[in-house]
Amino acid sequence: MTGLSAGRRRVGLFCAAFVVVTLCLCVGLTWPTLPRRLTSVARRALKLDWVDPDRSAPAGTKYRTFFSRTMQRDVSYLIYLPPDYERAPDKRYPVIYWLHSRGGTQREGATTFVPRFDAAIRSGKVPAAIIVLPNGLGVSRWSDSSDGKRPVESVVVGELIPHIDHSYRTSANRRHRALEGFSMGGFGAAHLGFKYPEIFGAVAMDSGALFDESKNAGYLEANSPWNLVVRNTSAIQGETLIRMAVGEKDSLLDLNRQFDLLLDGLKIEHEYVVLPGIGHNEERLYALLGDRTFAFYVRAFGR
Repeated sequence: MTGLSAGRRRVGLFCAAFVVVTLCLCVGLTWPTLPRRLTSVARRALKLDWVDPDRSAPAGTKYRTFFSRTMQRDVSYLIYLPPDYERAPDKRYPVIYWLHSRGGTQREGATTFVPRFDAAIRSGKVPAAIIVLPNGLGVSRWSDSSDGKRPVESVVVGELIPHIDHSYRTSANRRHRALEGFSMGGFGAAHLGFKYPEIFGAVAMDSGALFDESKNAGYLEANSPWNLVVRNTSAIQGETLIRMAVGEKDSLLDLNRQFDLLLDGLKIEHEYVVLPGIGHNEERLYALLGDRTFAFYVRAFGR
């Protein structure tokens, strides 16, 4: 093979890898469907690693890992501790689990949600709280994969939460444990919050990607927020504080409106906010929500 032919072949393989990775990001194909020779490229692009290789921690957060018995390996996360955490050794804190969007990493909320919440704590607008930013393996939808190879839900609910409660001074009860997330993270907040109402007392869905994408009927039944909120209505009514926020120009607006109507029909009290003039934009969503973000947590943790 000539040098020119070999070069063309390498360019062709790179282009093929780029196309496959792009398709995976767009349609949510899972890791096992990728051709083996694209493994290293796709893994880096989709960030499907239980330990985020980027060990940097945005200002105010700390990079940490814990050992997962389910996976028999370490799993990474970021954590924010409130300003008085070291100065008040007898104080316990509520916890917010902030779930990233599709294609995102555990660092996402550390640059959008955490700085605003830290400033609100310092100005007295919101109670001091711990914020945990889990690793959602890029495209997991915060659920266990149907083939059992990526048990994100089991690791977060069954192992990360007990680890946080054991390692930090948390108020380890549902009324002081909240979920929030953007896009796929909004789906995750609804999925986990409505599946485990005995664990989470507050659920905030920001531009929630509330799609039912699985073709596996049993898997869909077990993971769809639409089914879970109906199944667990009695445990959610009057017990779980819920907020939905979505942009007026967001392509997910209609889907969020339908979920709002479902909650209305089930007589589940909740807040539904349509933010004017914005599309699917996390930074602008939080900018427009402003103090309503903090008012939600005043209510959640003040009960």
